[in-house]
Amino acid sequence: MPQRPLLSLRPLSDASAYFRPDVLRRLAVFLAVVLPLVWLFVAHERKQLGELAHEESNRNVRNLAHAFAEEVRSSIVTIDLSLSQLRLSWLRNPEQFATIVAELNHNLQGQMRIEVGVTDADGRLVFSSVRGAPGQVDLADRDHVGSHLRGERSDRLFIGKPITGKVSGRWTVYFSRPIFDARGKLAGVIVAGIEPAYFSRFYSTIDLGHSASIALVRTDGIVVARTTRDLTQRDSGKLLTGYPYSPDSGPGGNFHRISRMDGLERYYGWRALSDYGLLVTVGQSVHDAHARYAEQRELLVYTGVAISLLLALAGWAALAASDHRRRAVASLAAAEARWKLALNAAGEGVWDYSFANRLVTLSPSAQGIVDLERSLVEFDRAIFADMAHPEDIATVLQALDAHLIGATPDYTAQYRTRLRNGNWRWILARGQVAERDAAGSPLRIVGTVADIDARKLQEEQIRHLAHHDVLTGLPNRLLFGDRLHQALLAAQRESCLLGLVFFDLDKFKPVNDNYGHAIGDLLLQQVATRLRGILRASDTLARLGGDEFVVLLPRVSGTPDVRKVAEDILRELNRPFVTEGFTLHISGSLGVAVYPDDAMDADSLMRCADAAMYQAKLQGRGRVAEYVAPAPKAEQDQQPSAVERDAA
Repeated sequence: MPQRPLLSLRPLSDASAYFRPDVLRRLAVFLAVVLPLVWLFVAHERKQLGELAHEESNRNVRNLAHAFAEEVRSSIVTIDLSLSQLRLSWLRNPEQFATIVAELNHNLQGQMRIEVGVTDADGRLVFSSVRGAPGQVDLADRDHVGSHLRGERSDRLFIGKPITGKVSGRWTVYFSRPIFDARGKLAGVIVAGIEPAYFSRFYSTIDLGHSASIALVRTDGIVVARTTRDLTQRDSGKLLTGYPYSPDSGPGGNFHRISRMDGLERYYGWRALSDYGLLVTVGQSVHDAHARYAEQRELLVYTGVAISLLLALAGWAALAASDHRRRAVASLAAAEARWKLALNAAGEGVWDYSFANRLVTLSPSAQGIVDLERSLVEFDRAIFADMAHPEDIATVLQALDAHLIGATPDYTAQYRTRLRNGNWRWILARGQVAERDAAGSPLRIVGTVADIDARKLQEEQIRHLAHHDVLTGLPNRLLFGDRLHQALLAAQRESCLLGLVFFDLDKFKPVNDNYGHAIGDLLLQQVATRLRGILRASDTLARLGGDEFVVLLPRVSGTPDVRKVAEDILRELNRPFVTEGFTLHISGSLGVAVYPDDAMDADSLMRCADAAMYQAKLQGRGRVAEYVAPAPKAEQDQQPSAVERDAA
């Protein structure tokens, strides 16, 4: 008999075997067991993708809110420093104030435009940098002015809510500080106005979808500035309530809410600027956050359908689901790359340090900031000590150690780093431990680095302007007072003498009258240059205002030593000055006082030197006079009146 084949194929038309009751029954049981598991798996993966989208969005908006907060803080510090400097300039030289304001805006190089105003003690406008501004506008009813007029007499920065300016007619956020006269009495208010749109420029550096939003809000809920894709929408000045718009909400975090501005549901990250009563928010719409995973969610449904219909491909379905999960993780990594790109666009670089192998990974922007050729370099404390400025090393390492042991939530340090050409550059480094071992020791820290060299230079220029005379570059009254105080402490400690030479220029007024104030200013500059050349490095020549000068001479042997310096100054003043082709002849009246022979404190010593200068004028000008104490009984009669001093 012929053998039967081990395997025979039935014709396709013979389908009865596929529909036998026992096959259908087993198939039904199999499907009843397997299909619920398949769809539970699909539902679980869809939920995981939703949670992953939520987590990614929260991380992105929280990191961007932190970056936005630091940019806003930097802007407010610049505005506040500018206000303080402008206030000093107003008190010292109001007639040149408009020029100083214009120079300040020029030095800011278009980064922001500050609208400056000054009011008197009643809130009436006495100066405005706005062209064509009407005089005597009453601003007492505006919070940024009235809060100083009606509130406590403290020198604090006030940040107002956005309003339409009475003078400019533009939607503006106003920053203000009080002005006090020499007796500590309120003399007015100085105001700086900034367009709200300035604080919204950060929007162009983020990539959170079509419906993203950023906002700068006061802690009382008043919106200072808000930007979305719809640039025509103006939400500044609106009131927000609830978390986190209250002083006790904390330093920052996340929240999920339907916007009360445009009705869109968003995930928000926020960061508080408690020093200024502000907070920033960055929001991504829920739709945009989940949009990048919409394709995966739909594909999971199709996969579930395919598994249900084709059980033979169950293995493939499992692999497909696993592949979807890996793509989700890759998408999260891509989101982190976009976050780094946003920081790079804001001028910051990203670094990542591994404690295990002592290697730091730098983004391209970070490489440029710290001036290194490679993106992966070995790094430890010894290498840092060789790169950083010696004066900054201890402070930076203290801040780093405090964060590594958990004493601070993050690491922040400003320091100078050495470039390859030998120059120094100021940088701002921030970081946070991203991973610790079971014992709590740090394994990995990530952060950002920013070039703040230009900002440091600007801050130094502002500090210099606050303590030096704009015209001559000499120390002003404020800086001279501080140096005199320090010199007196040193003299008391070392039991030595110090001298003061107080003088003004004789025949200076005719120079201004005959040749103009421009020639007079050049003459004052020449006087400063000439006199600095005959003084010691330890001596201080200062201009107190007008044509009044004073010289501080520490560690002198006695009155004859001080008188000799005064006579040298007089000799230089008697020499002709050639300015713009004119030969000018002036002189000076100089008064000499010595500590402790004539006075024991700074104010008394200044008055003695001033009185001696007055005696030199009474004796015929163009000479040096030493301070001689008046007889006690006639002391009041010896003091000149204001009229006599002006006449002298």
